[in-house]
Amino acid sequence: MPPTDRRDTPEHRSLRALLSAYAVSQFGNWLFRTGVVYYAYNQNHGSNALLTTAIVLVYLPILFGSRLLAPLADRRDTRRTLIGLDVLRAAVLVVLLAAVGGGAGGGFTSAATIGVMAFLSLLTPFFTASQTAYLRRVLPTERIPSALAGVSKVDWSTFILGTAAAPLMLQVSNLPVLITLDIVSFVVSGLLLVRLAPAPAPAGVPSDGAAGGAGKPRLTASSRWLLASVFALNAGAGVINVYPNVVARDFLGGGATWLSVINLANGTGAVIGATLAARLRGRRGLRPGVLAALAVAVSLACMTLVTTAWVAVLASSAMLLAGQVFAVVFQARILENEPVAVAGRVSGYFTLGTFAGVTVSILLFMGVTGFGSMRSSFTVLLLVAAVSALASAWIGRAASRRYGESSPAANGQVPDADAERESDGLLVRQAGRAFATGVTVASTVASGVPHATTVNSFVTVSLDPPLVLICVAHESHLAALVAEGSPLGITVLAADQRETAVHFARAERPVGEAQFTGHAWQPGQETGAPLLSGGAAWLEGRVQSVVPAGDHAIVLARVLAFTPSDGPVEGPLVFYGGGFHSLGHDASAAPGGLQKAEQ
Repeated sequence: MPPTDRRDTPEHRSLRALLSAYAVSQFGNWLFRTGVVYYAYNQNHGSNALLTTAIVLVYLPILFGSRLLAPLADRRDTRRTLIGLDVLRAAVLVVLLAAVGGGAGGGFTSAATIGVMAFLSLLTPFFTASQTAYLRRVLPTERIPSALAGVSKVDWSTFILGTAAAPLMLQVSNLPVLITLDIVSFVVSGLLLVRLAPAPAPAGVPSDGAAGGAGKPRLTASSRWLLASVFALNAGAGVINVYPNVVARDFLGGGATWLSVINLANGTGAVIGATLAARLRGRRGLRPGVLAALAVAVSLACMTLVTTAWVAVLASSAMLLAGQVFAVVFQARILENEPVAVAGRVSGYFTLGTFAGVTVSILLFMGVTGFGSMRSSFTVLLLVAAVSALASAWIGRAASRRYGESSPAANGQVPDADAERESDGLLVRQAGRAFATGVTVASTVASGVPHATTVNSFVTVSLDPPLVLICVAHESHLAALVAEGSPLGITVLAADQRETAVHFARAERPVGEAQFTGHAWQPGQETGAPLLSGGAAWLEGRVQSVVPAGDHAIVLARVLAFTPSDGPVEGPLVFYGGGFHSLGHDASAAPGGLQKAEQ
């Protein structure tokens, strides 16, 4: 399909709508959040205790939301959840605006504003997890890094606008104006989210309704190591949350002007880092993230030169640039390690590790700056932060050596020489190449959305009852859609359908009905699963069980219908030795073909 067509698929339109909605809501968020913190800090004559308290009241709710609310994203329609959260956030701010505009006392206004900010922070991980789960369900695994980088670019672009504008707006307006703008941003965001295409719910989602309940699969050891690295990095880099305010007021004496300059430079550095992250991740595995952690440590050490304005600004910007590379690389790898069905939960753990580290950093700031002068104690804090970032790089490097630079999960079903990473896996792959197989396209339909993928691990299992099986990678989109009772279609490809086999094995193809463009199909009469035209034969069935087996799942299905081609076929498509072949004769199946093959 031409590149211009791929950019206009439902998948791309949904992604654009998601990023547009996020941009609008995040601009309002940054404007409101920065304005509230700066207002409180300035009104209390640069009180560091109040600054850290306000920030902790933002981040502690995020910790609770990451653990308690984020897993709920895996049990709900992600599109409706995102819209509902925007509506809820707007409604809460309307109540706050009524209280502030009603002429309440200053103490009540401050308490109510900080309370609402804490509540919005509680919802933030739920929104982030729902957004991540949506992306994980509709995008191929290989496109996740670029999607996360897109989210990060939006976040930091709006950070530039919101944090730079908030202090200046407070000079010419007031708090109710900021609240009103945030309300408008959530309303517009919700309207944009209506344009999202529904994301099919993945199979295997726990139905007990309890977040973090018993019986949940543990994260892989690789993911746990990476989350430890995320925590360590943010325990150091989290100082950036107080750095602009402290430097602008206590070291440079420029107040709102220097605060806006620092935030503008920091946001620009973060956007550049997010732009680089996806490309680096796709080519070099975890290595860019580990090197980024080292760069963060060096930048934190340079940030001790806070009395030299431009050195301080450039160092903090470089730290955020490297931090975005680290975040995208490590989050993408963690998501790849885990099943699609728990993407929301995994997002919650990543947010938990991030903000637990940030909270530790803020508490260190509160403790260290409580002793001695600000200039000396702040320098000590930055050096401690640099050591923490070095520890993060060491943990990340140890994880990459132990578990590999890239995720071992396969993204497609057809063997690919470029994917050979592990020695044991290489042996199995080489043995498989010595065995000739047919090639099929397995398909299903979930929530009215069809999906298909190339599979050469198709086997007939039993005659009574009639059973067949396929094997699919845990990270494949098909694995997320099939569960007990799911419809399953099998198109046995003919020798002239090599292009079809390659297309449905390609990770970057669109999802949903758009992937069938140029490949005629019709729904099966028994199940509605897509069956491709031109095949040598077709089967329909219902999934009887899904059994985990290493990095793949064995999908066992009961056959409901078998239809051979009623026209001449140039022979079946055969996969052998890493390439496609044909037998070169008419292989049209007889009515008893399945039974004969078993005998």
